Amino acid sequence: MEAQADPFGGTTGWTGGARRLLARAIERHGGWAAWRTSGGVSLRLASLTGRVPDRLGVGRTFPAPTRIEVWPRRGLTVLHDYPVAGRRGVFTAGQVQILDGATILEARAEPRASLERRRRRSWSALDALYVFGYALAHDQSLPFSLTAARPLTLRAARSGGRSLLGVEVELPVGLHTHGALQTFFFDGDGLLRRHDYVAKVVGWWASSAQLWDDYVEAGGVLVARRRRVVARLARFELSTVALDAALDDVAAIPSVAPERPRLSLV
Repeated sequence: MEAQADPFGGTTGWTGGARRLLARAIERHGGWAAWRTSGGVSLRLASLTGRVPDRLGVGRTFPAPTRIEVWPRRGLTVLHDYPVAGRRGVFTAGQVQILDGATILEARAEPRASLERRRRRSWSALDALYVFGYALAHDQSLPFSLTAARPLTLRAARSGGRSLLGVEVELPVGLHTHGALQTFFFDGDGLLRRHDYVAKVVGWWASSAQLWDDYVEAGGVLVARRRRVVARLARFELSTVALDAALDDVAAIPSVAPERPRLSLV
C-alpha cells in the first residue's frame, strides 16, 4: 500500500528540484491516488488540422478518428467507427488491429518498423492507428507515468506568455512514443503546458513543441482538450502549426477495459 501512496517508490532517480517539480505536477493533475484508481477516458475528436495530417493523408488515405476511448494505465486506445462505421481500431502493446465485432480484419505486429521504412509516404489506416494510439495513450498517462522515466536536467522556457519550468527525461526502453528523449514543461501551478520531442515516425527533422490547454476533469484526473503542435528550433517555438487537435465530450469510463482478440500473425 505504501508503494501505491508514494509516486516515486523506495528507490528513484527523481531527486531535488526535478522531484519537487514532478510531485507538484502529479498533485495538480489529480494526485497519485486518483491516477492509481482511474479507468479509461472517452472523448471525441472535434477537429484535426495542420500540416502533418494534411501531408500524410487525413481524409484521403486514412480518416480522422472521432469517438475515442483511452485506458492510459494499460496503454490501450480504441478508435470507434474506424476506419469506417461499425469497425474499431485498437492499439495496445505497440500492435494495431482493425476489428469488425470480434473478427480481426487487418493487423500489424510491428507497425513502427513499417512506418519508419516509409516516412515520406502517406499513412494508411493502420499507420495512423498506431500513431494516434500511442500518442493518446502516452499523453493521457502524463505526468504520472514520468515516475518511470530517468530525469536528466531541468530546463526553462516561455510559452503563451507564461514562464515554464521543465525537465528533460529519458523514457523507458520499449515505450511506444515519439522518441526516447522528451522534455515536459509545467506552469507555476503544476499544469503541463508544453511537451518537446522529435516525432521520429514523421522524420528526424520533426522537432516539435506540443502545447496543452483547456483542461477538464474526468475520473479525478485532468484531460487537456486542446493540443496544438508547432515546429520548434532548439527551445524556441516557431509559427508553423504541425497539428491542431480539439477534443470534446470528455468523460470517465469504467476501470475495466474491453478485451480484444489476441493478435496472431504468421
